[in-house]
Amino acid sequence: MSLVAILVGLGCGMLLAAMSFGLWSSLQEPHGLCRGAHAAAWAAASILVVAALLVWGSGLPALEALIGVVDRQALEGPALSLILMAALAIPLRLDTPKSAPWGCGMLYLPAGLLASMALVRTVASGVSVPDADWVTPIRFSLAVCGGLGARAVGRSLQVMTGSVHDAEWPGTLAYGLTTLVFGAAALVNLWQRGMLWMGADSVLRGGITGAWLAWSASWLTPRRYSRLRAVLVVVAAVLLILAAVRSA
Repeated sequence: MSLVAILVGLGCGMLLAAMSFGLWSSLQEPHGLCRGAHAAAWAAASILVVAALLVWGSGLPALEALIGVVDRQALEGPALSLILMAALAIPLRLDTPKSAPWGCGMLYLPAGLLASMALVRTVASGVSVPDADWVTPIRFSLAVCGGLGARAVGRSLQVMTGSVHDAEWPGTLAYGLTTLVFGAAALVNLWQRGMLWMGADSVLRGGITGAWLAWSASWLTPRRYSRLRAVLVVVAAVLLILAAVRSA
């Protein structure tokens, strides 16, 4: 088993512990276990960040000199994106109200699902070689936006279940970064080739466009409809994640 697979497996275990502590804390008095969930999440984030640097480091010129080729086993493209998104989806702040401590388990659910999918992909990929066009700055940026979107999903789940009433920060950051990165990429492509997304996969184009439209609709929805806004954020993040793991 490769070093990356071991790290992703450890990250999955720590996230499972974080979710278990968070859900268990709702049955305990006082609710100190939620702090334990936060500590486990920090450990998972650290492990998955190292794994993400290892899998992307040999492909991106900016990271290659710093990281080097540590893990010699090649990974398929979607596994690279899933590991990076799982690392970024873990919230590093704990602000769940004491009235709903079980909600802190919801924060780690999207990251846990992404890490589990990354583990399956990593173990199943064997020695397959990713598409040479996968490891690019655009793919890296898309994975970053997807990871931040997944973090917004955790907060939105809290809103939909009534644990909190606001999910602005993660969604705003993901929305702004998606607009900046892919708006700039589309304009450069238009300038150089005469088309916004020439050569891009239709699912990739549709995922990015749909995610941006859903987030824009969430912004335009009145604040009193907090659950509707949260649902739109979840839709946007799911579309962005699907685009990030879609092979071009």
